[in-house]
Amino acid sequence: MKTKAIILKTKKKIFGELLGRNLSKFKGNGLDFKEFREYTYGDDAKKIDWKISAKINKPLVKEYNEERELRIIIAILKSGSLYFGSKKLKIETIAEIISALSLSALSEDNKIQIVFLGKNKKIFKPTKNKKSVYAFVDETLNQNYLEEKYSQKDIEFLNSFKKSLLFIISDFYEPIDLSRLKHETYIINVRDKFEEDPQFSGYVELIDPNNLNGINVNFTNKTKEKIKKHIKTIDETLEFQCKKLKIPYTKIYTDEDVIYKLIKLVR
Repeated sequence: MKTKAIILKTKKKIFGELLGRNLSKFKGNGLDFKEFREYTYGDDAKKIDWKISAKINKPLVKEYNEERELRIIIAILKSGSLYFGSKKLKIETIAEIISALSLSALSEDNKIQIVFLGKNKKIFKPTKNKKSVYAFVDETLNQNYLEEKYSQKDIEFLNSFKKSLLFIISDFYEPIDLSRLKHETYIINVRDKFEEDPQFSGYVELIDPNNLNGINVNFTNKTKEKIKKHIKTIDETLEFQCKKLKIPYTKIYTDEDVIYKLIKLVR
């Protein structure tokens, strides 16, 4: 029932908010190298490969196969901390994001692929089938996130896919290096406001979702400030990296309007 409810909710909104049209502006930018041919008068000089041309002392132009469809990959970096939420679990917000992006992309006749990365990977084949959205959302809600932890190897693994429009979704508590990604990349940081501003007081037993070990924490004002500062440092480091690499970034809280934030991200 929850899977259907999420799809219906996002379906109503995306066609009213025109998310699909914002994604479609990227259409036609995908080019695959085909062959070299000799330069002829009127060719675009920007297409000359000067390095190869210098070797044979003859100007050669790169020819491409143009791809009219847009390839979209949505990668979820799995972590035990995604299985958290004060009012709604972060994985439910991620399911809404996946539903919205998938429905929007498929409505424009684009190909989409969903990959779950961590210790246990789950990779869907690229598809244009609109019925696959149910499977994407259902898998997001039912994946095992506890005792999961993504790593830099998962980021590098993404380069094994054909060059695409790539959305990476997680809560990004583990540091990653995005500098070597070949894709046109977008980062979506999903958080719950409660974890950034805990309202506990006194001793509370917490469970580490990455290893399921328990720990007693005394939540004093000093402890809360230390947590806030730590999370702020993590987020500022990621945002700085995205800004430096010109990678669009957004943070979506579990109580926010997913569609509105996605439109701002891709606009």
